[in-house]
Amino acid sequence: MQSSMTTWIDTHAHIARESPTLSDDLQAVFAADSADLRLVISPGVGFLAEMCDDPEAGRSAADCIQRLVAAFPNRFYGACCVNLNFPDEALRLMDLCLGQYGFVMLGEMLGYILRFDMNTSAGEQVVRKAVEYDVPVQIHLSTSNSPHQGHTSGLGQLDDILGIAERVPEARYILAHMIGMADDDPPVVRAYLDRIDERCGRWPDNFWAEIIDFHSPGVAEALMRIPHDRLLVGTDWCTRIGPPYLPYGVDHLVWSGGECAYEPSVARLVEFLTNWGATEDDIRCIAWRNAVDLLGLDVGD
Repeated sequence: MQSSMTTWIDTHAHIARESPTLSDDLQAVFAADSADLRLVISPGVGFLAEMCDDPEAGRSAADCIQRLVAAFPNRFYGACCVNLNFPDEALRLMDLCLGQYGFVMLGEMLGYILRFDMNTSAGEQVVRKAVEYDVPVQIHLSTSNSPHQGHTSGLGQLDDILGIAERVPEARYILAHMIGMADDDPPVVRAYLDRIDERCGRWPDNFWAEIIDFHSPGVAEALMRIPHDRLLVGTDWCTRIGPPYLPYGVDHLVWSGGECAYEPSVARLVEFLTNWGATEDDIRCIAWRNAVDLLGLDVGD
């Protein structure tokens, strides 16, 4: 298995829409970074707007992702996003994506956009099917612990995740972009970790947490309180702006009008990890090894 420190697997990226130059525009992003960058991709804002009301729109998004996976072997891996408001179509799409297409994950499950909760009978159905296909379930969790996102707060979203995990404890759950924001004293993630401790007593063996902001003080908190084999890269990089698309590694707030206070690159994100106290072995685990183990990927010899 490849052990280079430059291998970097991000379990959380989005393709907003398809275009005639999409492949070339994405290749430019890869070429701009010296790392062996690999992305797990799911539908972004353009596709999601259609998926809110059209039960067949998920198929168009999945087909686009499959074309990119085929065009960029070992660069892109597919994730299957479904809308629980259309349960029959969701199950059929999972069979296509996780069966025929070989996608490696169910997600991102975006209840706050698509207007559903996970801790429901429909949520239980799709999670149990994910277990049948032996893929993890990535569920949105507000990085900022927003007090009102959709119909609930960040902690409300976490309670929803904990609820479905109690219904289907045999599933594996990725808490999407859980660790981030510049807040300190306390870092935002502390409230999430405290809630998990209250409900579970410790970090659950079947939970993985994504780091979205590597400059966040929440990374230090996570390194202290989450097993290091349960931490993933999950930057939420997307094609919302461009082409040309923004470089990989930008602060996620850039997508909503913020600024990036550092020069984005994989090397810079690794530097942040080092500054927060991560060892070289920790960095290898976070950068690629944990994702390989969780998703069953082959990154070469």
